[in-house]
Amino acid sequence: MTGVLSTRERRWFWRSTGGEEREFQFRGELLLWRWLVVIHGRDQTGVPLRLVLARDALVRDDWRRLQAALRFSR
Repeated sequence: MTGVLSTRERRWFWRSTGGEEREFQFRGELLLWRWLVVIHGRDQTGVPLRLVLARDALVRDDWRRLQAALRFSR
């Protein structure tokens, strides 16, 4: 599945391709490795959300910004 991960006003959102944007809260462990990010969360209705992002899915600067935002978001 592909989509868009975004943040604004200290809130996080996920929108799958062709889907609606869903706000989610972090739940459980957040895995931040140099080459992989795994986000566990739940949307506002309680539906679990697991996002797995590989390093090669983003350009280098975007990857670094994502890692920094995730580190300081919890």
